[in-house]
Order: sequence, then structure tokens, then C-alpha cells
Amino acid sequence: MPGVDRFEDLLTWKLLRELEIEVDRLARRANCARDLRFRAQITDAAGSAVRNVAEGFGRYNPAEFARFLDISRSSALEVQTCLRRAHSAGYMERAEFETLDRLADRGLQALARFQRYLRSEQGKENARQFRYHRRSRSQANGPNDPNGPNGPNGPNGPNGPNGPNGPNGPNGPNGPNGPNDPNDPNDPNDPNE
Repeated sequence: MPGVDRFEDLLTWKLLRELEIEVDRLARRANCARDLRFRAQITDAAGSAVRNVAEGFGRYNPAEFARFLDISRSSALEVQTCLRRAHSAGYMERAEFETLDRLADRGLQALARFQRYLRSEQGKENARQFRYHRRSRSQANGPNDPNGPNGPNGPNGPNGPNGPNGPNGPNGPNGPNGPNDPNDPNDPNDPNE
């Protein structure tokens, strides 16, 4: 992924993040907020679409990244389904539904283009060069010098006074007594006396 050092710079992430922000606005509306199950589903799906782009980016492996984008695609499609439900339930007007649906489509299209690139030979080659370049940059600087020893710790300060103890709780009921030992010299029921 030459030219991209942060996942926030990816067009796919930007579009899906914009969708997530709009979905959060929708979910905060009073009529939508009362439907807790729907609200949780649409906000979680929108968040998942964004999170999986970021998580895939952190793998530095085109095949793994493309797999995370598969999950992101599923979540974005779930958002689109929830948007249709929101419109039919009256949580949003038709114009707003169409705007958010187009935004989801744009995010899905960018995602599909990016997946095709990641699975292409050019994408794999660029990833190899990026990893090599990253590795050679970190090795060119050499290892860091070790830290010196830590100094001694100072003495601890005095402890403060303890607070008073609280009252004891009531005792529980006594359990049943066990059988007497016939060889116990202190047994008042001794038949030998």
C-alpha cells in the first residue's frame, strides 16, 4: 500500500466512517432510539464495517487484509438492510434514506475496488516492497542503546491511622450437636457413673 501510512487515509475507510457518523445521528433520534434492538444492530454493523478496514490494514498482508474487507462488506450490507427497515418504519424520510443508501453504495464500491487491488499481482508486489522497505528502515537505524540501571527507591512514608471497626453482625444459628463419644471421661451421660 505505497503512499498510505495510516488506515484513516484509505478512501474505503473514509466513506464507511462517514456512513457510521450518519448512522449514529439517525440512531440518536427519539423515534429510532426507542427501538433499542434496531438501534444496537445498525450502529454495531456500521462500526464493524469501519473497524474491519482498520484491523485489516494492520495486518500488512494483502490476502488477510482482503479477508477483513470481506467482513467489512458484510457489515456494510447489513447497514443497508437496516436503512431500508428504518425507512419503512418511518424513522427517516425517503430523501435521507436515498442519501445514506448512496453513501453505503459508494463505500461498498471503493471496498470492492480495493479488494481487487489487494488480490492482484501488483498489490501483492507493492506489499512485499513495502514490508522490505519498512524492515530495512528499522534495521538501518540500528538497535537502541540499553537503559541504565534504576536508582534506589526512597523510603516509604508512615501509614495513616486505621479507622474504627464496624459493628459485628448477628451470629447464625448453631448447628446440631454430634454424637457423644462413649470413652469421653467428661461426658455427663456416662452410664458407668
